[in-house]
Amino acid sequence: MIAGAAVAGLVFGIALDGGSTDGPSGPATEAKLSAEGWVACSQVMAEGEVVSVEEVPEAGRVLLTVAVTDWFKPATGEKEARFDVVDPAKDGAYPRWKPGEHLLLVIDRDPTAYVTSYRGDDIAQVRRSIERALPGAAGRECTDGGRGDV
Repeated sequence: MIAGAAVAGLVFGIALDGGSTDGPSGPATEAKLSAEGWVACSQVMAEGEVVSVEEVPEAGRVLLTVAVTDWFKPATGEKEARFDVVDPAKDGAYPRWKPGEHLLLVIDRDPTAYVTSYRGDDIAQVRRSIERALPGAAGRECTDGGRGDV
């Protein structure tokens, strides 16, 4: 549970400040996650309202339906999108989303990763960070998880 929160906090901090992180240093942490790398390594970045969260046959996963108001990555998509994602409540890591909740979602390319979701006042700041990073992420491939040169 703590590790999941730390990862979400790490991504949030990186997206907002363009690449600086706090924490231990050393060979494993010298390659910092860049905002452009974060965008390049994300499968979906979208903002909207939760329509439903449904159980699926596979344990630990849910089908999340969102009425999307803004697509960032990809640039366009369905007005109502469905995502088969890790259930944020599967290990008690995060509360499950609720219908009517307004979120900015970041879905990783790794289907086993938790979705990072932003709420309330955080949305505007994260949206600005994504919009600033999109041009630098265009055409990049995610070859190293977004660390260093992608």
